[in-house]
Amino acid sequence: MENYCEVCSVQLLNNIQFQNHLSGKKHLKQCQFKEFQKRIIEHSIFVSSIPKFIPKDELLKFFLQFGPIANHKMGKHYVIIEFENREPAEYLLNNPIWLNNTKLNIQKRIFYNNDSIRRHDNHVTETTEAVNLDCIKSIFNNETTFEIQLETFLNTVLLSDTEVEERYESICKFLDEKFASVFPNCRSYRFGSTQMGLGFKECDLDIYMDIGVPICESKNGLMTKKVFRDVKHVMYKMNNVFTNILPILKARTPIIKFYFVPNKVSCDISFKNAFGIYKSNLIKHCLSLDQRIKPLMVIIKFWGRQSKMSGSGNISNYALLLLIIFYLQQPETRILPPLMELQKTCEPIIIDGWQVNFDENAVLPPITNRSTIPQLLTGFFNFYANFPFKTNIICPRDGIAHPKELFIDTSNLPDYMNRYKEMAMQEESKLKVSSCACIQDPIELNNNSVGSIYAKKIALFQKNCKISADICTSFQDNNYKNLLENLLTYDYEIEISNFFVVLTICSGTYVNVGLPNNFQNREDIIDKEQYKKDNWYFIVFNIVKDIFEKVCKLQVQILSADNETKQQKVEVLSDVHTKRHQQLLLHCTGNDSALLNRRSCTVSTDLLSSPLKKEIGISDILVEKNSKRQDYKPLKLDFTCIFEKKDNPLQVQLVLKSDRMKSKLFKNLGNFIGSRLRKITMNTLMHMKRFKLSLENI
Repeated sequence: MENYCEVCSVQLLNNIQFQNHLSGKKHLKQCQFKEFQKRIIEHSIFVSSIPKFIPKDELLKFFLQFGPIANHKMGKHYVIIEFENREPAEYLLNNPIWLNNTKLNIQKRIFYNNDSIRRHDNHVTETTEAVNLDCIKSIFNNETTFEIQLETFLNTVLLSDTEVEERYESICKFLDEKFASVFPNCRSYRFGSTQMGLGFKECDLDIYMDIGVPICESKNGLMTKKVFRDVKHVMYKMNNVFTNILPILKARTPIIKFYFVPNKVSCDISFKNAFGIYKSNLIKHCLSLDQRIKPLMVIIKFWGRQSKMSGSGNISNYALLLLIIFYLQQPETRILPPLMELQKTCEPIIIDGWQVNFDENAVLPPITNRSTIPQLLTGFFNFYANFPFKTNIICPRDGIAHPKELFIDTSNLPDYMNRYKEMAMQEESKLKVSSCACIQDPIELNNNSVGSIYAKKIALFQKNCKISADICTSFQDNNYKNLLENLLTYDYEIEISNFFVVLTICSGTYVNVGLPNNFQNREDIIDKEQYKKDNWYFIVFNIVKDIFEKVCKLQVQILSADNETKQQKVEVLSDVHTKRHQQLLLHCTGNDSALLNRRSCTVSTDLLSSPLKKEIGISDILVEKNSKRQDYKPLKLDFTCIFEKKDNPLQVQLVLKSDRMKSKLFKNLGNFIGSRLRKITMNTLMHMKRFKLSLENI
């Protein structure tokens, strides 16, 4: 745009106005503000996810060593630091920074424009209130039965028909009026959640604009780039109505994102095809087939958002709805028919090779399933917690989970897939089945609705389904009264962590610690070198075990770990057991009451007291202190430590990992525990050597 000012985000009508604007005070002031912004950003860092055991004042002192600090701001879980010079910020942003064996999460500071914040204040407030969990919790606290809680929940989170008409449909009418000058025959349609009847109160609006001519990339067709250019031209002229305009051309379906100021709604507009409308109408029709389906979809959709399972980079809301439909098609549920049953009795309407219409009056067999909504929720979570995503394709068209091999050689597909088989003769039109999961779109049969999902996301989805199934089952005996509150406010995992801590403890000069006084003269010890090794392994194992049990104050269960597929509990541990097993596994559970603020606590001990004994004393004091604190909420710990003997050189390798703790929590505490574990062990071995002590005397 020739007359568009990037600094002020404003479009001028002609060159004279544009030149006058550039020489005006408003533009100059905005340029000065941009320079101020740039300086602040270059001199600042943003540190987030600060571990609980790192005091904020200690963090500030730590960053002072990199350079003088001009300003800082501390929040509950973050700190913003502005240095006097830019060099410290550049260094910290470009290098890994560790504090107390914890890698700090340091990012570039983002400086928000005050005008932009003011412009969207109402929208931000409205969105925050709509998704506020405290508001949702109050619903459950004030109501008595599952049915009443569900009704109140639906009324609270869902858009009413009036809201859809006034706030969302009115945008489409406005677009048709304003874009008629560019596209005389244009018509805008809603699709997605607002069209299905599943829109939450703060949801975005998906729009398909039919401009009256097909969009393609052929020489005779209308180019997508030209359409985008014309649309942006209209939007930039009306910058009091359209803001945050973002064209996304390089997508399967190119869209323009924008914010519609009068109605305070974020919108996505597409022009390529009307598939979204037909898919939305199909799901909307499914909702009408049984009154339990809409509440079920709303709960699972809200669950998907709260558990971070749906949305950008995750399973799309559309794919989540297809998963629900597929579950309801299964023989043990049989509430919805295969979707192809709705297409058999009508004259096909074909778009780009696919049938998009269906018969709303199709005669379907009666529904005999009388399960309640909580029972259907439990069934949904159990079904997908164990579903073989790697090997099977979910096909809502026929309600069958087909093996992936069937779609590799299309000749073996059933006859009702003939339309797909014809399209799949071209390699680029085949369904992509090589990804970690596959949901065949019921209309675009060559589209995998979860084709871009990583295996980690599917594993996490199944893990959270298992947790949710357990939550549902646990409230069965109480008529599911508190089910919704616990299901929708549970703190679900948001990532599968591969994080683990590896420590090595070398024997070094401590190989002889704890040996019997008459070791050299004992005739019953035939292989003295092997005895030394076994004795050292035994001493180190017991020190490590005591650190977990007596310093960290955790419950420890010992398992043999030589065969990972068959771990066996070791009831009594002695030097015989450490000889027998190459690996031992310590399963540690408890809380962090003995790990917080250890530096602030000291104990008086005599010279002969071992480092292990000193640390135990500190833990005793901390546990007592924390038990009296009203503001202290203990964090649950649940991890394993694999103790593995190594030879040549003589050493022990310890691996700490957890698949039951939150990833971020285990990263923070795993590093902390690991560093303390090695330090206390080595200091204790040094103490034993210095004072010639046995294991019993430390």
